Amino acid sequence: MLNKFRVVHNKLRLYKNFELLGQKAAIEFTLPSVSFCTPHLAYMGTERSMVMIASAATTRQFREHGENSNKFEIMSMATSGIVESFPTGALVPKAETGVLNFLQKYPEYDGKDVTIAIFDSGVDPRATGLETLVDGKTIKVIERYDCSGCGDVDMKKKVTPDENGTLKGLSGTTLTLSPELLALNTDTDKAVRVGLKCFGDLVPSKVRDNIVAQAKLKHWDKPHKIATANASRKISEFESQNTGEAPKLPWDKKIIKENLDFELEMLNSYEKVYNDVKTSYDCVLFPTANGWLTLIDTTEQGNLDRALRIGEYSKTHETQNVDDFLSISVNVHDEGDVLEIVGMCSPHGTHVSSIASGNHSSRDVDGVAPNAKIVSMTIGDGRLGSMETGTALVRAITKVMELCREGRRIDVINMSYGEHANWSNSGRVGDLMNEIVNKYGVVWVASAGNHGPALSTVGTPPDISQPSLIGVGAYVSPQMMEAEYAMRDKLPGNVYTWTSRDPCIDGGQGVTVCAPGGAIASVPQFTMSKSQLMNGTSMAAPHVAGAVALLISGLKQQNIEYSPYSIKRALSVTATKLSYVDPFAQGHGLLNVEKAFEHLVENRQSKDNMLRFSVRVGNNQAKGIHVRQGVLRNFIDFNVNIEPVFFNDKETDPKDKFNFNVRLNLISSQTWAQCGSFLDLSYGTRSIVVRIDPTGLPLGVHSAVIRAYDTDCVTKGPLFEIPVTVVQPHVLESDLNTPIFEPASSKGDNSVEFQPNTIQRDFILVPDRATWAVLRMRITDPNRGKDTGKFFLHTNQLLPKQSCRKNETMKIISVSSDHETTTTFRVKAGKILELCIAKYWSNYGQSHLKYSLEFRGVEASNPNAYVMHAGKGIHKLEIEALVAEDILPQLQLKNAAVVLKPTEAKISPLSATRDVIPEGRQVYQNLFVYNLNVAKAAEVSLHAPIFNDSLYESEFESQMWMLYDGNKALVATGDAHSQNFFTKLEKGEYTIRLQVRHEKRDLLEKISDANLVASFKLVNFLNLDFYENYSHCIVGGRKLAAAVVRRSTRVVYIAPISQERLNKANLPAQCAWLSGNLVFPKDEAGRRVALHSFTYILNPAEKKTNSSGNGNSSANATVAAAAPAAVSANTTKPKAPATPPAATSVNPANSAAGDGVTTQTDTPPEGNGSPASPKKGKTNSDEYSEILRDFQCTHIVKCEPEMAEKIYNEVVEAHPKHLQAHLLLIQNIEATQLKSAFPLTFTNGQKSEKPVGENADQQKEEQKKLRSALERVIKLAENVIVETDAEALLSYYGLKNDTRPDAAKIKTNMDKQRNNLIEALSKKGIAIAKLAVLDDSLKDRLADINDVYTHIIKFVDANDSKAIQFALWHAYAHAHYGRMYKYIVKLIEDKRTREQYDELAAINSALGHEHITAVIKRMTVSSFPSTYRLF
Repeated sequence: MLNKFRVVHNKLRLYKNFELLGQKAAIEFTLPSVSFCTPHLAYMGTERSMVMIASAATTRQFREHGENSNKFEIMSMATSGIVESFPTGALVPKAETGVLNFLQKYPEYDGKDVTIAIFDSGVDPRATGLETLVDGKTIKVIERYDCSGCGDVDMKKKVTPDENGTLKGLSGTTLTLSPELLALNTDTDKAVRVGLKCFGDLVPSKVRDNIVAQAKLKHWDKPHKIATANASRKISEFESQNTGEAPKLPWDKKIIKENLDFELEMLNSYEKVYNDVKTSYDCVLFPTANGWLTLIDTTEQGNLDRALRIGEYSKTHETQNVDDFLSISVNVHDEGDVLEIVGMCSPHGTHVSSIASGNHSSRDVDGVAPNAKIVSMTIGDGRLGSMETGTALVRAITKVMELCREGRRIDVINMSYGEHANWSNSGRVGDLMNEIVNKYGVVWVASAGNHGPALSTVGTPPDISQPSLIGVGAYVSPQMMEAEYAMRDKLPGNVYTWTSRDPCIDGGQGVTVCAPGGAIASVPQFTMSKSQLMNGTSMAAPHVAGAVALLISGLKQQNIEYSPYSIKRALSVTATKLSYVDPFAQGHGLLNVEKAFEHLVENRQSKDNMLRFSVRVGNNQAKGIHVRQGVLRNFIDFNVNIEPVFFNDKETDPKDKFNFNVRLNLISSQTWAQCGSFLDLSYGTRSIVVRIDPTGLPLGVHSAVIRAYDTDCVTKGPLFEIPVTVVQPHVLESDLNTPIFEPASSKGDNSVEFQPNTIQRDFILVPDRATWAVLRMRITDPNRGKDTGKFFLHTNQLLPKQSCRKNETMKIISVSSDHETTTTFRVKAGKILELCIAKYWSNYGQSHLKYSLEFRGVEASNPNAYVMHAGKGIHKLEIEALVAEDILPQLQLKNAAVVLKPTEAKISPLSATRDVIPEGRQVYQNLFVYNLNVAKAAEVSLHAPIFNDSLYESEFESQMWMLYDGNKALVATGDAHSQNFFTKLEKGEYTIRLQVRHEKRDLLEKISDANLVASFKLVNFLNLDFYENYSHCIVGGRKLAAAVVRRSTRVVYIAPISQERLNKANLPAQCAWLSGNLVFPKDEAGRRVALHSFTYILNPAEKKTNSSGNGNSSANATVAAAAPAAVSANTTKPKAPATPPAATSVNPANSAAGDGVTTQTDTPPEGNGSPASPKKGKTNSDEYSEILRDFQCTHIVKCEPEMAEKIYNEVVEAHPKHLQAHLLLIQNIEATQLKSAFPLTFTNGQKSEKPVGENADQQKEEQKKLRSALERVIKLAENVIVETDAEALLSYYGLKNDTRPDAAKIKTNMDKQRNNLIEALSKKGIAIAKLAVLDDSLKDRLADINDVYTHIIKFVDANDSKAIQFALWHAYAHAHYGRMYKYIVKLIEDKRTREQYDELAAINSALGHEHITAVIKRMTVSSFPSTYRLF
């Protein structure tokens, strides 16, 4: 029943105490408008109070007498009303683990004198509850580091400001230092360091989107809408004044219309790419008396007085906000060479820190250890979407070691991060984790992972080579369900369905304890929220880390010696075992802080507090015993080595080792796990035999623990444990029928009962030749109606040396009684499958689920069936099926792989301050450089095969690569798991830099030949045909379509791909192999999952003297197709195509000048030598004369002006009709005497401030030389124009068909004449335009410029590559900025240059679009960095 409220008056008032309503002293407050629609609880939202309304069977009326005679009537039914207090204590839960009781008993042990390092995505020191310790004064976040390198800025460049304090920033902006800032600089030369930082990768993508959206709203939308409206209006006015179809307009009207259309196109294109524009800020760094001072010009105006001013965080604890969203701080390394800007790549780290140590005004929402200090270590890399890297982990570990050695001890590390490793008994990062625990005494707490409910899903960490870390599973209490999840009913406390489960793949125990895995806690300011709900083992781990901080705080204040081993042992021994909770998810049980502290205090004198016991099983050095290898019919003996290891073993007093002895009683929890009962253990390794006798075990999973107790003090609990897990699988009958598994059931309908969080695990040995399975599920409850059950399906097969994620299915499935729910997934024959079905933890009600699992399969059984060598010809497949199966084979090749060999591999030491592991262990890098050519736009993925898919288990600590375009702009970044991530690349050249790190230089030397693989997605997949007959396969006869495979083997054949098809596929140059999938079943569901990876190895490519694209060269990225002119900041443009074979070389400076095209000539390429024989009809003397002429022509462009002039005169004198000589001399003049500039850039340069004195005289002389050069260009071009019969050319190109015998030769000659004429016209027109600019007579020369333009467009379009440079000047002469924009875009498509961007900015400035000009300048800065990014 609902309480009913009726408001009668206009000013709403309630009284907290209804008994006082008749008194004038009653407490009152304003009631906001609230919809009361829940039966028990309504949050009023008032600041003064909340109201508890007692339920009553009768209606009460309350009337307040006053000036307005307000009325308020409340009608209450029999149910309870508004609850006065919110269960805030469950928002950041602490009662469940005894934290509240502990703090009530020991209020001083609140984390005082304890420091927690948070290995995460970064911590916001300005977040609520993370500003100070309990005293309200002391800084809580005492250190803040970005260990990933994502925030690093290269500051090696030094600049000395001039007398006015100005200097040039790397963005090109003029920066100004005020006298006050100059006075702070203590550099001996008064120099400052300059750098440039793109801020996009310092924040999560969503936050970046918010920042961009705010900036767009503030600075862009209004002026852009006005500009767009004006452009549209001009088009409408033109169309109203010029009726008729656009193609029929005269040329002068047509270009006006084109200009207007292109102006609108330009505006629309920039609107589309605005959100992709990267913002980079100038950074200035210099030393002061108080340390390094950083200035970041976030205004982009250059006034550094208004820049962000930040000191080193370690010294000042300063943070500054960027755009009111992002809190940043800085550190400085390598004596100023590297500036580290610390941002946050996600809110995760702040939330984690708040759980561990948040300090609020309300103790209810405090973290577990509110008085503990925080050190923020960012290990998530913003370039990789916040994934951790080996570099970041090693740097973070190194920093913790350094702080410990400096006396600034780190007591606890929390790491709510991790991946799944393919193996855990080795790995560089894991070794360093062990070292920091075993040598430095830091307690390391790690989240177990969110990858359950199947078994063996614990992540890394805590699953590393030694069980030195504390792994934490996630628990949810009834109070959390109520306060955090707004559940209508409380359910019994339990672990979350998705929390990862033990055992580790090697049998070890990954989950030590479980703890509350959800909280509504503080998040960074950039989320625009004080707190958020997050859940996961990521939230459970900081709860335990905070609890450990409480324990250490108490131990320190009581002067009790401890070690990470005694802490972990205490947590394990005292945890509350939850008998009704999945044992594989809770470890030793729910954390109990009070009992753990009592255990530590009671056993303070125990001789084993400072040592651990290494337990190693078998030759693989496993951490436990895990038997999951088929049907078990006999006992198995395992050799287990047990060794006591002292804390900081190498520095332990030898006497302690000599005197150590403990006598142990070994107790097994299960009779089928047997070993000797006693073990006398001294310092050294003892080996025992553990016998596993599974013969009497029922089907399913079974676990046991062998515990070792000290016979002198059994009450302190086991000193170590040997975990044992054994799986007895179901074996399905092998007959002609399809194998189907059905679970045992006591129900008449063969169903299984599920309550919330009920987990049903079935282990089935997958039949031979099975390749996929079909799971059928249905609710059998007749009264469920349309209600559905929410089930978590998790299937898993553990494969050798592969992580649990390699062959698994994870889905949340809704199942009803109306229809059967079917799920299909892939399986591996001969391996045990875990079929795990769990009812989701928050899904109310009881469900009866009937399910079955059907196995089906068809596969090729012959060796190397899924690898085909083109060189071997026809490929045979021997196909077998589980039972009779219809097949419709399909082989589809989707990717083409290019193997890149390093062009450089250089080993060098890294930073002497960040990358030296104590004591003096220098970390080195092997920096590989690869070149990649993309001949045509494609999606490409990159990976280094020998490092790929391994992070924690890798011998090397880093494998990050960065892909750059030809302008050194970063296009993509990848690391350990990059092979499946594709990046769209445009045509062009790219450079890849791969960094591999290790402290052992000799190991790096061994990998100097490491290859990189570039995988290109094929635009059109290649499908290969199947043949049942070998002869048909050879000749391309009858193909195999559908067929049936029974229990006997069926042979089919695949023919190699013809060279014609490969040529049409446009494969990348130097392609080594093709890859795709082979699928056999005809069944549609089976075809989706039963995929076999297939590799087609190509024949080695033939060597060619001139290749269109080397697989080992590199490229530029793209401008968005919808807005190519805007040149998105996230893309790049390709280089210009190679010079055509018939063309002479062009000086690069001339190309940049944009003053013409390549000259057509008969000159053979230099170095090709003379022809083998004289041309037909020519004497040897004539041949010699032409060869000499051509040789002289090749040097006209190359020589100094005087020599070029001399050679030119000789050629013209000897060959007056050789027109190419005139054009080649023009090229020489352009390269040596004319400045490289586009129209607006050239004009603005001429209009710049006039110099005085000697500089004025010098400029006059330069102007005179420039004018002379331009006049000479016009004269030379006229020579070509006059000597070329333009009418004859037009007549020729007017021919529809040329039937003359030598038509091809005539065409070649005519094309050369036409191209030379067009170039001459273009050179002349550009020179006329430049002279007009110099004389300020552009309007007077417009007719001449138009005359050239009309001549050119008779032969080619204005945007043709041979005419586009002049067309650009022609557009400028008419102030057609829209056309200029379009021509610049066309040039960018061939090659992207900074000069083009500058011209685009000038175009928009000329149009008055200053908002676009500012954006283009940002794009210019990010698209043309001066150096490669730091790793």
